[in-house]
Amino acid sequence: MRKIILSLTILLILLGGSYLFYDFKINKPQMENLKPLKPKDLDPKSFIALFTERYKENSKLNAVTMTGEFPDNWVKPKDVEYLISIMYSKQKCCGYMNIFSSSMLTDNAEVGGYAIIFLNSYISKTQINLGLNSNPKTDIKSIKKIEKWHQQI
Repeated sequence: MRKIILSLTILLILLGGSYLFYDFKINKPQMENLKPLKPKDLDPKSFIALFTERYKENSKLNAVTMTGEFPDNWVKPKDVEYLISIMYSKQKCCGYMNIFSSSMLTDNAEVGGYAIIFLNSYISKTQINLGLNSNPKTDIKSIKKIEKWHQQI
């Protein structure tokens, strides 16, 4: 009787350990995909690309969830020409949603809206703050100010 109980106990321990090892090995790559996105890991071009790639025309919830703040001087001088080239764009894309946001906006953002925000940050040398939710739109008034600044440099 003792041999049977001891054998069953050893068998359970081995099965449990092998399952945990197998589960850890299988789920580890999936866990890496669940890391939250952070603005510091992107640049303006990859940010725009990500937000346009994830946009689904028929979805009511088009948002990319991110955590963390935008770093100071996130927009570099090399990004300015790209952002100016897309600031008129009314192409729909996903909205920004902070991981701590308790509300979800169903409105879509526009590529030009993000370009305007990023350029204004560069021009005024301020940190980008999109708040908890942001679905920026292209704004002609802001574009005219940016064009005026661009002609002066």
